[in-house]
Amino acid sequence: MLKRKWTRFIAASAILALVVSGCASGSGESQKQGAGSNGGAPENGTVTIKLHTWYPKKTDNWDVAIAEFEKKYPNIKVEFVSAEDNNSNEYYKKLDLAAASGEDLDVMMFGNMNYLSQRMELGMLEPIDGYLEKEGVVLADEYTVDTGIAGKTYGLPGKSVLPMVFINENHLKEAGLELPKDWTWEEYMQYAKAMTKTDGGKTRYGTYFHSWATQAYFIQNMNQAVGANLTTEDGTKANVDTPNVRKSLELRLQGEKEGIVTPYAEVVSQKLNYRPQYFNQETSMITMGSFLVPEAGGTEQVPATFKTVFAPLPKVNKEDSISGNVSGDVLGIYSKSKHKEEAYTFIRWYTTEGITLQGKYFPSWKKANMNEVIDRIIAGTKTPEMIDKDSLLYVLENTKQSTAAVAVPFHAELEKVFVEEFDAMMLSAQDLDTTVKNAQERIQKIIDSK
Repeated sequence: MLKRKWTRFIAASAILALVVSGCASGSGESQKQGAGSNGGAPENGTVTIKLHTWYPKKTDNWDVAIAEFEKKYPNIKVEFVSAEDNNSNEYYKKLDLAAASGEDLDVMMFGNMNYLSQRMELGMLEPIDGYLEKEGVVLADEYTVDTGIAGKTYGLPGKSVLPMVFINENHLKEAGLELPKDWTWEEYMQYAKAMTKTDGGKTRYGTYFHSWATQAYFIQNMNQAVGANLTTEDGTKANVDTPNVRKSLELRLQGEKEGIVTPYAEVVSQKLNYRPQYFNQETSMITMGSFLVPEAGGTEQVPATFKTVFAPLPKVNKEDSISGNVSGDVLGIYSKSKHKEEAYTFIRWYTTEGITLQGKYFPSWKKANMNEVIDRIIAGTKTPEMIDKDSLLYVLENTKQSTAAVAVPFHAELEKVFVEEFDAMMLSAQDLDTTVKNAQERIQKIIDSK
């Protein structure tokens, strides 16, 4: 069924169609070459593998990580391949084109499991279960993120992205509020109201929701492990008409009505971005992934001018436990790589001790010393004192981390439909019930057509 669904996606993309052809051709020859084979004798006993990503090398300390790896494994060299522009959308286009053109690929990075799943369906990813079994690794014991798909593993989780709340400490104190350690979404909106301030005709809003589709149905996407997507877990039913989607929409409407959230019309018309909105103090708090933590300490481009404190993700109900759906980068091995064994050696090292040494991200590796990780990240910022370590550590230690099911390959198509109905509600006064009804029906129609 998945193959049939993915075929429809391929028909809409000439590049990906070429990828299918590229992956299929010559597969017999590559399978005859042993794992980690050079296709011949490696020069000086050294193998070079290519790491394809979108991250900037020096800014994100990849040069540090690679140097440490090559020091430990002198027989493996890593060639860093990136446009250095931090643009993952363009990266995927280039990656697909590289595969279609028959370029040498070894390690490929993906921003989340959905992107990996799409390429897995095309045959671009090598299953790594054999390597894990040989090493005696049980995925669930090692990592917080589950990267399994239909009983197989095609990648290992790199950085862990946990949703949390970033709060401007000055604004918090100005409003006479305590830093929350356990709160609900209703209380979150109360905090947003208390921190909203208008002065000289200009409003500083209490909170900001970005234009991502996931920030339209945020409670469902961030707070629950089961049923977090716009389809049911088996991909056969629309999953819009739910209490959590309705609650998300209600809170968005409440924010607009009370004037405590950056107006959605401004977000889309002015193409606002969460980074300048928060760091330029246009808003007092944002709900964002932990990947943003290092930036709270300032960068060359955007200095930190205030201290950020952290709160856990709000809960739906008072009695619920503090929890959040964790996601993050995934590293996989190209199915036609000539250096699969060396590629596995790299992704296994990087997703464990490598990320800690890199000092930029929070690892998915359960055995990492989180206190050491935080110290490294904070120390690597321009103004470390602007990151409140105690509240950050509290959030990381007290949030129950879960992994949502991988979305269907055509999930982007469903999100487009959902956003269209969301826009009608936020911009054209379409009522909530009609919004949910239309989105549910339209998404079900797409599912049935696959």
